[in-house]
Amino acid sequence: MAKKGFVKKSAEEKKQEVDNLLGLLDEGVKNFQQDPEKFKALLKMQAMFRGYSFRNIMLIQAQLPTASYVASFKRWKELGRSVRKGEKSLRILAPRLKMEKDESTGLDKQKLIGYISCPVFDLSQTEGEPLPIDDVRLKLDGESDEAEIIFAWVKLLAEQDDCPVEVAFANGSNGYYVPSSHRIVLDPKLSVNHRAKTMVHEYVHSQLHRHDHSTAKERECVAEGVAFIVCSYFGLDTSDYSFEYVNGWSQDGGKSLMNYGTTMQKAASTIIEDIERVALSLPIPAESAELVEQAS
Repeated sequence: MAKKGFVKKSAEEKKQEVDNLLGLLDEGVKNFQQDPEKFKALLKMQAMFRGYSFRNIMLIQAQLPTASYVASFKRWKELGRSVRKGEKSLRILAPRLKMEKDESTGLDKQKLIGYISCPVFDLSQTEGEPLPIDDVRLKLDGESDEAEIIFAWVKLLAEQDDCPVEVAFANGSNGYYVPSSHRIVLDPKLSVNHRAKTMVHEYVHSQLHRHDHSTAKERECVAEGVAFIVCSYFGLDTSDYSFEYVNGWSQDGGKSLMNYGTTMQKAASTIIEDIERVALSLPIPAESAELVEQAS
């Protein structure tokens, strides 16, 4: 059960709670146990989709960083899904081969003579029949007053930084941050709790990663880690979602997570202080007014 509101703390008390939450994140990620049903779903997805070379994976990521499962137009049709009208294809390289006779053996063999560009589409660009992963997709359900207010506070912080927040189709993801235009997009299908958590996650990206050249692993671990700390501090528990998310991105069971501990601690503390600064500048629904009154 989320705690009802928060009491403004001293700088030392605030630091202690952030440090405690950082430790809880570390422990939770390291002790996370993979859901057997999700593991089976992932194996089924791997069987459905061909593996791509490192070069093609880099090409796909450069064109659509949020890409997950990629296939040709025809393959999507075979899987009972269709590419949405207006979607732009991603391009990968396929080998161009020709048959020629091996002079030493007299047998025909294939010879690589170059590469051709082939169109493919990501899962997020399609619609239709559900896939195995749909039944176990990571999500954060529920709605709470705390989530409503966290969202409003952090949205205001983003807008004060000239970072507009749009609620629009998010290309199959929960949300994303666009460094080039300094804006945040959140998918309208998110639950209230999920929307608040994603708002904090993308806000962290906008503050730390606009001109950053760190790895995707570091960016995602930091953004989700800070989202967990900030949401927990203000009464929204995202542990079930955040522990699994960070575990997946850390790629080593969370062993390297504390390499980013200082970054997460500083970012979470700054956002908490900024939220306390703006808390009283927002009109809050009467049923939630006590949450803000306790912050004054």
